[in-house]
Amino acid sequence: MTVHPLRLVVLTRNLEAGRFGTAVTRWFAREAERVDEFKLDLIDLSRAPLDGLAARIADADAVMIVTAEYNHAYPGDVKTAIDAVRRPWYAKPVGFVVYGGRSGGLRAAEQLRLVFGELHAVTIRDSLGFREEDFTPTGEPVDPTTSAAAAALLRQLAWWARGLRDARAATPYPE
Repeated sequence: MTVHPLRLVVLTRNLEAGRFGTAVTRWFAREAERVDEFKLDLIDLSRAPLDGLAARIADADAVMIVTAEYNHAYPGDVKTAIDAVRRPWYAKPVGFVVYGGRSGGLRAAEQLRLVFGELHAVTIRDSLGFREEDFTPTGEPVDPTTSAAAAALLRQLAWWARGLRDARAATPYPE
């Protein structure tokens, strides 16, 4: 039996140089690339056209959203991107790496869980949240256990991705 790698979309807002979100996204992408069972597709919403987003999400086995907390929620361009996709989210595992504010972005993750529940997606219970002081100026986490936390999150995501990929292949998700 041939085991195909899981296709992981890492969806982020903007990979502009010098931004904290860029450091978080690039660090997480490196962590994901270390996991042999994932094939990474990094999507920068500031550069990727929304009309091609649904196909990339449909092809993915799992999605990780990397976003800032903005006004105790998440940014509008992330909501626009989520809404542009709709059906491909069904029965898809989604995880969160969030950043910003006193909560380290966790309020954004909690609000995103509500949105993805409505889209019949399966959100991963654990998430990663960061404040700017959690990273060095060179874009590395200060806490040496952060990579282990990312690895645990990726293991959970892979578990759900395999099961849901097989389930979607056997029986289409009911409407």
